Amino acid sequence: MKIVVEDVLTAISQDRDVYFPTGLTTPLKISKKIWRPYSRVFRIEARTGDGVRYFWVKLFKVPKNFQEMADKYLARLQTEFDIATQLQQAFENMPGVQVVAPLAVFPQFGAVATWESRGKPFSDLIDQYGRRWSKKNHDQSLLDYAFKSGRALARLQEFTLTDQVFQPQELIEYIDIRLQRLVKNNRAPFSGKERKMVRDYLDRQIPAVPAAECRISGVHSDFGAFNVLAEDGCITLSDFTSYKLGSTYVDLTYFHHRLGGFLHKPVFREELIRQLQQQFLAGYGGAGVERHHMFTLSLLRHTINNFSSLARNRRGGLGRIPLPHVRLFNRRIFKIYRKWLHDICK
Repeated sequence: MKIVVEDVLTAISQDRDVYFPTGLTTPLKISKKIWRPYSRVFRIEARTGDGVRYFWVKLFKVPKNFQEMADKYLARLQTEFDIATQLQQAFENMPGVQVVAPLAVFPQFGAVATWESRGKPFSDLIDQYGRRWSKKNHDQSLLDYAFKSGRALARLQEFTLTDQVFQPQELIEYIDIRLQRLVKNNRAPFSGKERKMVRDYLDRQIPAVPAAECRISGVHSDFGAFNVLAEDGCITLSDFTSYKLGSTYVDLTYFHHRLGGFLHKPVFREELIRQLQQQFLAGYGGAGVERHHMFTLSLLRHTINNFSSLARNRRGGLGRIPLPHVRLFNRRIFKIYRKWLHDICK
């Protein structure tokens, strides 16, 4: 699929009355380009009768003759546009929380356009203000953003809740595939005995999951602080490309898990990161949710998944082997994950 952002801009300009009711005073202008492995992202400047506005155009790049992959990515674009459109209603009366506003989708170009939202990724703010030497005058804002992220997730799930029932047994195959990869990977310090330890834990815990923990709702699938834009006390949820239906614990534990990932680097304040995790759960509103069977099982899923992904990472060095400092950092994470697994599954 050829990447031609000009075709998208032409299509939008031809329907300017629909997209820009107050009119365009100058042609649409590309102000920024971001190259990604499977997509190109463009920031577009639109000068209208109301002033200057910006929107983003994402175009997927799919290798030639890979029609199945092309269909997959085009479906994701449509999903991203559709769910963002639907969620506008869910958050219209929720102060301080919103969802990125979709502008248009163009399957013929493999493109989706969304209005620019204010703010920086919440993860960037944690990286900037959560270090050991950072001043603490931003801590309250960070905690507020974490709380609002929890509230936002609860509202998203409430709005998309289904009558379907999640089958916890599905976790066994998903997790065990990744356990087998870890055992076979020479770069991963993980043994067959440890695989059995985790499998035995799953066999013990899954039958004990109560029906109340088996709800299915919309799942963002990449619900981390990096996909939450934050500024002036407001947050905006972004990037619904991988949206699907699934367990209500997937996004909940993923956000919690990714916050904990900051502690892999000793430069961050552990007390603050733990408080952010607690504020996120408080905003979500499920009293004692971290003690639920499915919370631990879902957290186990994310941990094993990330463990496996890091062990298979071959980017960045000669012969596509991780560079020494990357291998050293990964060994630190492997040690943290193994200790956690032994503590949970013993």
